[in-house]
Amino acid sequence: MAAPIDVIFRKWLTAFNSGDKAAIRAFYGTYLDDPDPAYALDTAEDTCGFDVVRTEEQTPLAMRVLLAERCFPTLQRLTIEFAAKDDAKPKTFKLKSFALSNQGAIDAMTGTADRLAARDKFAGSLLVAHGDGLAWSQSWGQLDKTTKAPITPDTPMFLASAGKMFTAVAVLQLVQKGKVDLEAPFGRYLTDYPNKDMAKVTIRQLLQHRAGTGDIGVLARDEGDNRARIRTIDEIIALNGARAPLFPPGSKTDYSNYGFLLLGAVVERVSGESYYEYVERHIFTPAGMANAGFPDRDHLAGVATGYTTFFGEEPELISNVDVLPWRGTPAGGGVASANDMLKFFRALTAGKLLSREMLRLATTVGDTPWYGLGFVVDSGTRSQWGHGGTSYGMDVAAYSYPENDTIYVCLATRDMACNRLFFAWHHRTFGLTK
Repeated sequence: MAAPIDVIFRKWLTAFNSGDKAAIRAFYGTYLDDPDPAYALDTAEDTCGFDVVRTEEQTPLAMRVLLAERCFPTLQRLTIEFAAKDDAKPKTFKLKSFALSNQGAIDAMTGTADRLAARDKFAGSLLVAHGDGLAWSQSWGQLDKTTKAPITPDTPMFLASAGKMFTAVAVLQLVQKGKVDLEAPFGRYLTDYPNKDMAKVTIRQLLQHRAGTGDIGVLARDEGDNRARIRTIDEIIALNGARAPLFPPGSKTDYSNYGFLLLGAVVERVSGESYYEYVERHIFTPAGMANAGFPDRDHLAGVATGYTTFFGEEPELISNVDVLPWRGTPAGGGVASANDMLKFFRALTAGKLLSREMLRLATTVGDTPWYGLGFVVDSGTRSQWGHGGTSYGMDVAAYSYPENDTIYVCLATRDMACNRLFFAWHHRTFGLTK
């Protein structure tokens, strides 16, 4: 016999408020077929649990409960629904925040950041800008564990895959000039590419992650041998250039670092400049991104050091320097500060880097429902575009909300920290209103 709905609720609340990860996993695995509920585990820690304000609705098949967060004076609503009275598992189990004021959402996020920083799970910068006015920003932590120099909104930090936006803008600038065709195979520009089947992949398919191009072979922890000997874009192509597409190009979506590496090589061949020179001259400089760049491992002075547990593989934080590629690539790995990323978004929306028509194309979903041309896009109830990035000891969330004229930036030097802080802000900015 299925447990009554209020019993299910009490089991969830007890597990959630206990903070015991095993208990939370057990509940979500039993009732929601989710044995590793990462978001729920983070939410339990970040809210410090809930107190019941009141039960708003309760029937044998549905229950709505108003809950107060224990760490911050705000509300969330839990909705539980069953399809039939004898079902053992609910069809709906949704926990949603109520919307706060702009400052309220920032305060909630800041409290989460303070608690994460106290446990050494966050160091970095947060920035929120509304309109053209002065942005709110705050930073936590030091450049590295051996210095007392603080991180500031002008401190460059590693961007991971958020740097794909720079590659996309570079390619689309060349499209605007008529030098690159979105529908052309990239082999038109890289005429000596080794695998002829791969060379048939189009520029658009590369930008949409629909090319089957795979990874680049230098980013994983166990790829140290490759990292030790490979330093250039050409050398990464030599490592990967013999393989054919992993699936018929255009048939499905598969996020690919190597696809963006190939786009960077196209930028080099068409422009006659190195990828790094091109991005510096045509993106960083016109946008005023004074602290952005692609330093190699021998020139990281002033760049905040990342610290990682390798996503839980190690018990203590370890510097990520030994697992960094020699230099960032068109797939990501450059550095920029929070203020640099604000300038990048403002330059884009002002038409300084791309025409407004081209930016609209880049930030509109196509065959990939969550991606435009080099930009992650949410075209649901609100318009949102930008890019995240994560790797060992680095995490990024950088997004523009055109309808709200808002820009959000989080740069972190710890694993997955921005993922949590972004949701702490986002869900309380665009939450329930009644």
